[in-house]
Amino acid sequence: MKEMARVIDKKNGQSLVRIVRSSACNKCDEKCVLGAEQSHELDEIDVLVNDPLDAEVGSMVELEMGAKPVLFSAFLVYLLPLAAIIAGYFAGSSLLSVFALADEMAGIIGSAAGFLLSFAFLRFVDKKAGAKSYFHPEIIRIVNNAEVYYEN
Repeated sequence: MKEMARVIDKKNGQSLVRIVRSSACNKCDEKCVLGAEQSHELDEIDVLVNDPLDAEVGSMVELEMGAKPVLFSAFLVYLLPLAAIIAGYFAGSSLLSVFALADEMAGIIGSAAGFLLSFAFLRFVDKKAGAKSYFHPEIIRIVNNAEVYYEN
């Protein structure tokens, strides 16, 4: 996964870069139904990235993030809540049925609890992973102004 960004600050061997976010909408020729100003296409995000090339502030750079961290993150974000809902249903129906609740109601309560616990766990993992450089994108190339391109 590659992105273009501009370096806006330097911090301890890392750079703070500003990425103009893009979505699938920028490949569409149809008129946008989300509004005339199309603000969903103009979002910028500031990200702390590893900078082995020591890029200067103001320079355009190309960023890349490895496939393993992206796949691991996607696995956690998409599959963990689903697994927690399913496990919560069965745990709730077996543990909460002692309180004279119907199995279905106990399962629904367990599913909701599992869903909420999965998000609490994801928040904890996000804090821990954010501190590790393994999950940070890396500057792979400094781009001069003549080379700046944006994929369409």
